[in-house]
Amino acid sequence: MIWASILLAIVVITALLAVSVPNIVYAILFLLCTNVSLGILYYMMGAPMVSVFQLAIFAGAIVVFFLITVILTRGGEAE
Repeated sequence: MIWASILLAIVVITALLAVSVPNIVYAILFLLCTNVSLGILYYMMGAPMVSVFQLAIFAGAIVVFFLITVILTRGGEAE
């Protein structure tokens, strides 16, 4: 029970940091932490398949897609 509360606090804190930091790369990394923590919470609640999809799709594919987008657009710099 205490581990679930700690992970829930991590989810809330990293989600708030993801929407409040001005640097987009840090926001993506906080989004990664949020999704990994959610995947662990799903596994602890007895849903291992949901956990696998959370980690593979959201923590893996979408975060990598966001990072590649930032790299290819040079971080949104104005020319």
